[in-house]
Amino acid sequence: MNFFVYWINEQGQKELITCDLEQGTILPGITRDSVIQQAKEWKIHVSERKYTIHELVKAIAEKRVLEAFGTGTAAVISPISVINHKGRVNNNYKL
Repeated sequence: MNFFVYWINEQGQKELITCDLEQGTILPGITRDSVIQQAKEWKIHVSERKYTIHELVKAIAEKRVLEAFGTGTAAVISPISVINHKGRVNNNYKL
C-alpha cells in the first residue's frame, strides 16, 4: 500500500505527499500513478520524498493534516481515519 497525506506543509502550502520510489520500499503501481497524475491535473502540489512519522505526528498536532489515505491494488483508495504511533492515537485531522 502507498500512503498519502494531504496537508498544509510548514511553509503554509497545501501539498500531497507520498514516499518516492527511490528508496525501494514503495512499489510503483497504476493506482499510485493515477492519484499523483490526477492531483497534478487539479493543480495540487505533489511531493514524492522521504518523510518521517515525526513530521506527520507534528502536523497532526498542529492540525495541518487535511486527509490521509492509502492506495494500492488491494486497497484501491482507502481513507485513513486514525493513526496510532507508539500507543498514541492521533485522529485530530478529521474534518
